[in-house]
Amino acid sequence: MTDPQNTQENTATDPNNKWDDSEFHPGHQSNWFQQHKLEMGLFAGLLVVLLAVVFWLPKTVHPPAPDQDTFTQANSDASETENSQGAAPVKSQTGPLESPWQDAQIAKARREAQEILAKLLDKQTTLDKMQVDLWAAESFKTASDNAANGDELYRAREFGPALESYQTALQQFEALIEQAEQEFQQAMSDGAQAIIEQQAQDAVDAYTLATAIRPNNEEAKAGLARAQIQDQVIEQLEAAENQVLQSQYQQAKVHIEKALELDSESQLAAAKLKDINQAITEDNFASAMGQGYSYLQQKQYSKAAAEFRKALKIKPGNATAQDAITQASNQLTQNSIQRNLSQAEQYEREEQWQQALASYQAAQQLDSSVVATKIGVLRTRARADLDKKLQNLIDQPLRLADPAVYRSAQQLLADAASVKPRGPRIEQQQQQLQQALNKALDPVAVLLRSDNETNVTLYKVGKLGNFKEHTLELKPGRYTLVGSRNGYRDVREEFTLQPGTNRKTIVIQCDEKIAMGG
Repeated sequence: MTDPQNTQENTATDPNNKWDDSEFHPGHQSNWFQQHKLEMGLFAGLLVVLLAVVFWLPKTVHPPAPDQDTFTQANSDASETENSQGAAPVKSQTGPLESPWQDAQIAKARREAQEILAKLLDKQTTLDKMQVDLWAAESFKTASDNAANGDELYRAREFGPALESYQTALQQFEALIEQAEQEFQQAMSDGAQAIIEQQAQDAVDAYTLATAIRPNNEEAKAGLARAQIQDQVIEQLEAAENQVLQSQYQQAKVHIEKALELDSESQLAAAKLKDINQAITEDNFASAMGQGYSYLQQKQYSKAAAEFRKALKIKPGNATAQDAITQASNQLTQNSIQRNLSQAEQYEREEQWQQALASYQAAQQLDSSVVATKIGVLRTRARADLDKKLQNLIDQPLRLADPAVYRSAQQLLADAASVKPRGPRIEQQQQQLQQALNKALDPVAVLLRSDNETNVTLYKVGKLGNFKEHTLELKPGRYTLVGSRNGYRDVREEFTLQPGTNRKTIVIQCDEKIAMGG
């Protein structure tokens, strides 16, 4: 807008000015307006247009909002403007002049918007990698719409509201990233539960979502791998269940083990394997117990006890098995006692007293409280001892030559005569011993022959001297003759006289000379 005072001053001082001072004299003023009326009207119209362009047009015309690249460039230009150390504003080629304050505010708004946009893009990239559309599509769209609304406000140069929209979108993106952790954990939990519930496809879906949120998570990848084989695992589990219904536990175990080969982490398969093993244990236990009772009924007590011990090994500490073992052992003991008693009685009837004593002693070792065994041991021990002594004297009648043994035999014979009940064996032994006693007193004729040069001595009798022949009578027994002669080696002869022998001839003489000198 032009100042009239300045115009007058310029006119007065400018020698090239076309205007003449005379035109402004009072006498000529009206003539001048009349002459320049048209120019003044045009000048006023141009002045109105100029004012409109300067003050009204910038408020009604909005510059187009820049895209991401142009926004970055604008921010850079603003920074350059801010760093120009207070240089005077430059007139835009297409717009009006901007004040430094407005430039600074615009630069600040652009810088803050750019910072938030950078964070928004980073969060958006993170959510895209997490495939947010699979688990929070609507929330993500809402946040994206808020970011787009910020763009609209920014284009309208409403920087405060624009920043608020950007900040809201950023907060929503950050909330979605936090939600991603919850979604991941939920997907992992859902996948694990689906496997437990044998919902193979649900497990695949859940773990697929988990791997979408965290593509590099090893646990999620392992879960997806498990989920993808669950159809095969379920097939084996169902086959095992069918076998269990038919009590075919070993076949069921084979299917369960195949299921665990496919999925070693299957809790359901592990639980079923435990149940099947328990069923097998119960089945084997029942079988062993049943076989044991069957042997009991057949009085095969050793076999019964063996089966009951097998059952106890299957189920250690089982009271039923322990009671059955005790029952079988008791019956086995009673059976053994009865068997030994029966054998002992049979041996007694046969007067085999040593064998009878051994059988009673065997029964007594099994149960010392049985009275029959105690009495049997006492009775058979006495008879066995008498039988042994009688038989020894009968088998060794020469012992009767000893007076002490002879007297003992007489007492033994008297004891045998008082034994009751009596059997043929003791009768025979009594007779044989009596005969041995009788013969033990009958002398035996002995003829000794020598060379009349040998000096003969008979131990237990005395010296017999030198003779050609010598006759004497001796009691049955063992004797020793010794012959000696000067210059000859001594000789020794031992002989036995059995009871009932009629006559015995013995030669005793020294025949071997002893070499003299060298």
